[in-house]
Amino acid sequence: MYDSVRKPVRIPTAPRGLTTMDIHHFESATLNRRSLSRSLCSTLALITALAASSLTGCGFGAANTSGTPVSMTTIAGKVHGGVQPVVGATVQVWAVGNAGYGSAATPVGSSATTGSDGSFTLNAYANCPTPGSLVYITATGGNPGNGSNNAALKLASALGPCGNLTASTFIWINEVTTAATAYALAQYFTPTFGSGSTDSFGAPNTTQAQTGIANAFTTVNNMVSTSTGNAVTSASLTSGVGTITATAESAKLNTIADILSACVNSDGSNTSPCATTLFPAVTPTGGVQPTDTLQAAVDMNLNPTSNNAGGSSANLAALYSLQSATPPYVGVATQPTDWTYGINYSAGTDTANQLINTAIDIGVDSVGNIWVIGLPSNTAAESLSEFTNNGTPVSIAISGSTAAPTGLGAASPRNLAIDTNNNVYVTTSSGSSYLYQYSSAGVLTALNVGGQGYGMTIDGNNNVWIAHNSGSAITSLDEFLAGTIASTSRVEYPLLTGSTNTLLSTYAAISTSGSVWMASGTSTNIVYQASGMNGGATCTTFPCTTSNDSSLAVTYTQASAGGVSTPWGVAAAPGGNMWLANSGGNSIALYTSPTSFTDFGSSATLNAPRKLAVDGAGNVWVANRGVAALAEFSPNGTVLSPTGFPHSGLSTSSGISIDPSGNVWVSNNTSGTSANAPNSIFELVGAAAPTVTPVALALKNNAVGQRP
Repeated sequence: MYDSVRKPVRIPTAPRGLTTMDIHHFESATLNRRSLSRSLCSTLALITALAASSLTGCGFGAANTSGTPVSMTTIAGKVHGGVQPVVGATVQVWAVGNAGYGSAATPVGSSATTGSDGSFTLNAYANCPTPGSLVYITATGGNPGNGSNNAALKLASALGPCGNLTASTFIWINEVTTAATAYALAQYFTPTFGSGSTDSFGAPNTTQAQTGIANAFTTVNNMVSTSTGNAVTSASLTSGVGTITATAESAKLNTIADILSACVNSDGSNTSPCATTLFPAVTPTGGVQPTDTLQAAVDMNLNPTSNNAGGSSANLAALYSLQSATPPYVGVATQPTDWTYGINYSAGTDTANQLINTAIDIGVDSVGNIWVIGLPSNTAAESLSEFTNNGTPVSIAISGSTAAPTGLGAASPRNLAIDTNNNVYVTTSSGSSYLYQYSSAGVLTALNVGGQGYGMTIDGNNNVWIAHNSGSAITSLDEFLAGTIASTSRVEYPLLTGSTNTLLSTYAAISTSGSVWMASGTSTNIVYQASGMNGGATCTTFPCTTSNDSSLAVTYTQASAGGVSTPWGVAAAPGGNMWLANSGGNSIALYTSPTSFTDFGSSATLNAPRKLAVDGAGNVWVANRGVAALAEFSPNGTVLSPTGFPHSGLSTSSGISIDPSGNVWVSNNTSGTSANAPNSIFELVGAAAPTVTPVALALKNNAVGQRP
């Protein structure tokens, strides 16, 4: 559970969201796709190894995945507060907790004390729980160069699997590594702040929760080098499929580090910048003030507008002013509107590999991998591509290099969805209209569904639903039973004929109560809820001969028009409710029934909103097509991003999805080579509550709006 500013609140530590059978589904699906063994430890090792293959200076290699404790080697490093060494700091390696979010970490080996130059050496020690155990390192207290111990000083670096630390590992701990660690792992930090708290990172001992925290560790590698302490500006993520350039907001990370530095390089007393400015300005309404710099860095991510009784704008200005006249790190030139941090993943003008081409939709599978469909742009063709959670390309599943049904040909992919077995589905709307299934085993199946199969969603039983229009007055809702893409498994529920009931559906979603919601995405402003689907006419050609829904066991209810204006995205909310993006009205609507809704937002926050995603705290995230900013609302519609979260890596955003680590992923629907976002996807790091993915799995386990 979270409060209105995403501050974590302690929750029961019992596993949620995944059943034992689901775990087996995940493991067999990934086994098929990559022909790899899928014990939990090897999963974490795979994720880490993929990240390490793309970046240098991270200290991550191929993990030793045996499950027995190991003796560690000697490792060394330095602790700095800005340009000054921290003398007498206590350095300790920790293994993340596994009893729940923010659960107590376990010290690994003995601690060390930094010398006169900030250096430390951790001698050979034992007790690393397993080689695959995720570890981080902290530096507490010490003299930052002002002659006294600073009890508020707490710096950190995320290290990854314990078994990858070697004698050549050199660890830098400073404000930049602290900011990167705090942002990537904020959702896993202790929910109890204050002098009595024990700073700790931890996650529940379930497959997807452990995958989420492991993925979060790899995200750190795209943010900072733990061997140099420098922010990563850009990195080339290369595989046999192609190359993606990750461009991080390094200047913003440096600004956050500069703000922390004002506290680090002080005596930490009640009259220091820590107590007078940093701690009160980052504390959310109703929260407890931090007592160290690591807690403060986490709060900057969880409360990115610095909103509390002191006022958002006043707090933002006060924090920005904490930087010294000559800050240790090169930050942004002007005060940001918030502290959110992002990474842009660009394929550039990659017309040969077609990795990301005018990305129109994006999804996340159960292991946190990212799937993107793209429209043709310039000389690049349509594509369905897969990336690891750190942006490394895995495969181009389907491309426009060949004609349908083995390729996308001249078709325009519109929507994608992923089932509980990690099979990926794509609809196309031009040329020959196909429904594609790319299975977790890498097998492609395609079916010509006729007309335009546009909006698509998948329920918890893996039934695939298409809101289908034929280009004429006859429109239907089609169901493919248990994800079987064949004419014999297709059930059609026609709508009534006539212009008032014609639904040119652009998007669709399943509610937690099992009904299908469909939005037109056009100025016709039509939204339908379909319920009671337990009959239907099985057909092998389109359209079916039956065109009157009165003979079928299904009810179509048109939503009230008051809250609908060019409706686009729809997303399930807890309790059977639905969120709807009103692109033409710059608002989002929460429907408790087709005739009962409440509008939220304004042009200050929303501009042509397209798609929606609900995170593990029930907050709803919105991709704005008309402005380079994301929006966030609480479950009851409270605006958490008063002026949006702007980022240069966003451009005409379309699709949006949230992964099990709490990262928000956005597809940039920009044609060609926009200066801001050429053929790219964007990641807002650690800003949302970790989410059960894919959506079909959340529906299956009644986990919409819950964390894994």
